[in-house]
Amino acid sequence: MVLKMLIPVLFIIFSGCSRYPVSGHIDMANSDKHPMLYMIEPQSFSTLASSFEGKVIDSAKIDGSGNFRFEKMPESAIQKIYLLTIQKVGEQYPNRLENDVIDSSNYLPFIYQSSKVIKIKSSAEQLLKYAEIGGNVKENDAISKLIKTRFQLVKNILAPHNEVNESNLMDREKATLQYQKELMASLGENNDVLLHALALRWLNTAGDYERIPELVKFSCQKLKNATPNHPWTAQICKLSATLPLTPGDTFPDYPMPVMRGDTIPLYSMLGARLTLIDLWASWCAPCRYENKKTLVPLWEEFHKDGFEIIGYALDSSENGWKNAIKTDGADRWQHASHLNGDDSPLFRQLKISTIPANYLIGPDGTILAKNLHGDDMYQWVKTYLKK
Repeated sequence: MVLKMLIPVLFIIFSGCSRYPVSGHIDMANSDKHPMLYMIEPQSFSTLASSFEGKVIDSAKIDGSGNFRFEKMPESAIQKIYLLTIQKVGEQYPNRLENDVIDSSNYLPFIYQSSKVIKIKSSAEQLLKYAEIGGNVKENDAISKLIKTRFQLVKNILAPHNEVNESNLMDREKATLQYQKELMASLGENNDVLLHALALRWLNTAGDYERIPELVKFSCQKLKNATPNHPWTAQICKLSATLPLTPGDTFPDYPMPVMRGDTIPLYSMLGARLTLIDLWASWCAPCRYENKKTLVPLWEEFHKDGFEIIGYALDSSENGWKNAIKTDGADRWQHASHLNGDDSPLFRQLKISTIPANYLIGPDGTILAKNLHGDDMYQWVKTYLKK
């Protein structure tokens, strides 16, 4: 009799725990957060992990024991990614996402599929850092791995460069690029479009991919083969088409307004073996530092080996531009500028806005490398010219 009664009771308990599609536990100890979770649905790739842009589709109260449950989820024929977020008491917008400091992230992503069950555990104060995503959607294992990898990379690569000034700005950029490359590399052979979308958004949560177009293009090519019909694949590839040139592309034979007053085709100025297109400005401190510490020594050592430099400046003052060239010793090589300040037709064609920037191109105009600085630039040029 005891055994016969026990089986129905266990069934009731099990079915009662599993009938909620998304549920779990949030540790509210020592938290100033409002005990409420909001379910955010990103409407597009660009709104994923973007503050104030996701659509709030539901909310769930966190009870006195820290438990929560969402009683229903939208029906969908395909897997979708959602965000759970928690806000401080008094916050007006439930879809505000904290991206500035990773340890303070107030949201966590997960993948959901209709009729599946998701179990989530975390801490209200560090929702992303302590996230545990369980249930029977196996793709969430990859989400959990990406979260852990991101935290580790931020700690090991970015944290040592938090203090930024004029002299170490390029070191910070180098560290950022290393973080971005390693985060994407951590996906390995995984071709899941939602995972790629999340990783891409975490490369730069402001959505600025100007310095890393090759990473977006790589994902585009992967996803076109794996999930060509997914709407986010199309959105990522559309973004890719708007980004700057990458190694393997051809630099345009642009008519350059050179210092002596002529406008001549870029290709007529190229070096016999290798040319550095240096994009700079007289008011850009890291650019000026690069002129003196990197470009002048490069020119002195390698110009005789077929190495050329062509500078293009985002300047509006002709006197300021020419004085900087002379002061830095950069008058060894050729220079051009439209003298329109930030309103540069060359920059518009190249789809860039950030300096210092540079391209290393071969005598046929093929881009061989981009945005190298300091010793990285020196070693790359030296190795290439020694071939």
